[in-house]
Amino acid sequence: MQLTEMLRIIWINILQNKFKVVLSSLGIIVGATTIVLVIAIGKGGEAEIIKQFGDLSAATIYINPDESKAALSGNVDFSKIERLNLEQIYHIKEENPYLTNIMLLDFGSVNVMINGKEFFRTVTGVTAEYEHVMNLSTAYGENLTKDDEENKTLVAVLGFNVAEQSFGNAEYAVGQYISVNDKLLKVVGVLPRRGDSVGLVVPDSSIFIPYSVGKEYIFSNRSIPRAVALADDVSHVDSAIKWIRSSLTYYFDNGDAYTIEDVGSRMEVATQSARIMSVILISVAVIVFVVSGIGIMNVLFVSVKERTREIGILKALGCSEGNILLQFLLESMTISAFGSVAGMLLSIFILPLMRYIDIPVTPSAGGQLAALFFSLLTGTAFGYYPAYRASKQKPIDALNYE
Repeated sequence: MQLTEMLRIIWINILQNKFKVVLSSLGIIVGATTIVLVIAIGKGGEAEIIKQFGDLSAATIYINPDESKAALSGNVDFSKIERLNLEQIYHIKEENPYLTNIMLLDFGSVNVMINGKEFFRTVTGVTAEYEHVMNLSTAYGENLTKDDEENKTLVAVLGFNVAEQSFGNAEYAVGQYISVNDKLLKVVGVLPRRGDSVGLVVPDSSIFIPYSVGKEYIFSNRSIPRAVALADDVSHVDSAIKWIRSSLTYYFDNGDAYTIEDVGSRMEVATQSARIMSVILISVAVIVFVVSGIGIMNVLFVSVKERTREIGILKALGCSEGNILLQFLLESMTISAFGSVAGMLLSIFILPLMRYIDIPVTPSAGGQLAALFFSLLTGTAFGYYPAYRASKQKPIDALNYE
């Protein structure tokens, strides 16, 4: 039998059983859509992670209290953890040959009064080095200075969204006053719009104040300061971390109460988490494909039974077992391909909607190809046995079948 004639017979059979084809391909449609969405979400998550850390140098190092111990044991008293102070972090910088800068910060959500309206905002106390370490220069006005830190000057730098929402135009915020925990602070600068977080804070929605002001008037005694350091080169990050660990061990009775991580490690952990979630979701999609494959197999078994006399006629006319097998196998793959294309088209409409619910997605050709591959694989794997049974029909028995 010629391939064109075989394809014509397949097309006629599909048109005659449109309802069965649609029902049997529903699982493929769902599976293909799921594969495309999962891969798009996975890539979107990875892109979001890269974007989140993109403005930070790969040589950035975090020194944080080890909260994982509290989560695991449930009995770590953070109030007893020894606190980092300004003197210690400056000593850490001076004795560490691999550091170019280090900063101290603390943050908390407090009541803020701006233009007569009260808000609950994130206030971050930072030392003047934050401009260099976190790459946060101002778009308008001036940044916090070392003098502000030493003199406990009541000044603040606003994130772009805070300034724009409170004063209409971000530039107008410079020179205005805000009240933080009943302390009147003058706005001396506004940061440019960032649209993402910078390690520990989200600049756009934050208010930055001198660390000494925050410690004196804003943050509670239970608050634990954190430090962020900057190595002189990416290749020296590991060495810088070893020196910092040695310093913490020297200054504190329990230096292990703090974790030391670099941006690269954080990105790797976050990216790995996104990949694991993608694998889990893809596994769910594969299960959907398996279920839909069983449905296709059942439909083909029914089709073989209904077309037993047709198989007998084809064999009587000289069609080989291979032709019969290929015909039914191609029919199964056609159903899968239809479901795959329908699923991919459905995903095109769903992907833009996901952005409205703040799910980062990055469509890719790889997702479409993966959906098509799994669909054809399902059609081939689950269509083979019914096709094989059809090819093994004896012509006499098939022609006499009622």
